[in-house]
Amino acid sequence: MPEIPDKMFVKSDLEKALIFKSLAKMEVPVNVNINNISYTGIVEKFDDHSIIVNLDSPVIGDSGACSVNFVFNNNYHYFDSEFQILDDTRILIFVPELIKKNLTRKYKRLYVDGKVFMRFKVIIQSKSIQFKDSPLMDERFIFQEVKKPKPAIDKILISIKNLVSEFAQKIQIKVYKQNDKFNFIDEVLRDTKQIFLIYNSYEDSLDEKRFMDKDIMTIMDVFNYYIRKGEPRKRIEDKLLDLLQDRRNKRIFSECYVPLLLEDEVVGYIRLINDFDFHRNIKPINALKTKQYAEVLVEALVKYDYFRLDSGKDYNIPVVDISAGGLLFRLEDKKLKRYLAKNTLLEIDVNLPYRRINARGIVTRVMKEHSEYAVKFQEIEQDDAEYLNSLAQGKIKI
Repeated sequence: MPEIPDKMFVKSDLEKALIFKSLAKMEVPVNVNINNISYTGIVEKFDDHSIIVNLDSPVIGDSGACSVNFVFNNNYHYFDSEFQILDDTRILIFVPELIKKNLTRKYKRLYVDGKVFMRFKVIIQSKSIQFKDSPLMDERFIFQEVKKPKPAIDKILISIKNLVSEFAQKIQIKVYKQNDKFNFIDEVLRDTKQIFLIYNSYEDSLDEKRFMDKDIMTIMDVFNYYIRKGEPRKRIEDKLLDLLQDRRNKRIFSECYVPLLLEDEVVGYIRLINDFDFHRNIKPINALKTKQYAEVLVEALVKYDYFRLDSGKDYNIPVVDISAGGLLFRLEDKKLKRYLAKNTLLEIDVNLPYRRINARGIVTRVMKEHSEYAVKFQEIEQDDAEYLNSLAQGKIKI
């Protein structure tokens, strides 16, 4: 019997973790067969050895053997295992060493380059839910305000300034414009996409790491980042030491830059400043809290149409191929490409012969060398999916 190739299996713990993380985040249905009864559920939690699945109905019977299957990256995956009942609808399934996958795609693709065109709009995922029941009035206010179709930016800014005044003496907010010139701080934020914190301009150094938080860059972190990128050591060393000296000359004791991130693109920052007389450090917990406010501000700016996040009214973006499960499109517009990254949510309108289809999907792959983007549909009308399936199978001619 010929040996089954490795590509037919998922073996590594890392790959399994990536799969289950995606299933949980995207709420992809997982099918579980127990004693010839099929259940459907969603992955709630996972670790290296097991997954917890919340089923749509209670399990009939006791813990025991089960068969599991699901679709990931348009391929069927399946395995046999054992499970334990946790409560009425939640079960714990042990993850085996090998997960089998069928490389036959769930949906057949149809090559349509030059024949089918689309338009899209980037959908921003709300990050403000953590403020819904906050004991702080200003946090509750920005949660309520950002939910509006056209939030009041000035009122949100006032609330953010009130909130950060608890730990920062001054606040500055900058949103980049098209022809802005960038200084060294801007370069750091745009390159790392992380918070840059000068905890103490009199004591921070190139060889001391003050914090271990992965979302915060210190002077040492920035130095090491650019050295790893191959930048000349002397150039980066001089820039950072000059930066610290400049802050001391200006009597700035502690300073923090929190990037405004729009779909993995830095579009500005919130700057927090404490001077020497105030003499209080901006702490990591303060920086991370400000990051949450920055996310709300970006969401409000998007709803206020401050950024152009759609391709316009015309159907002028070529679709390369399409199936009932998703599509591949080509985009040359540099301004729009800035905001497209893996996991970006899109609302898509596809102009097909005799039919226009609206769907919501997520970018799963970015092929920059070809300016192509793969999208997996998350929401699509059943009759539209059936139409695309018939199209791909040749039952309907394009």
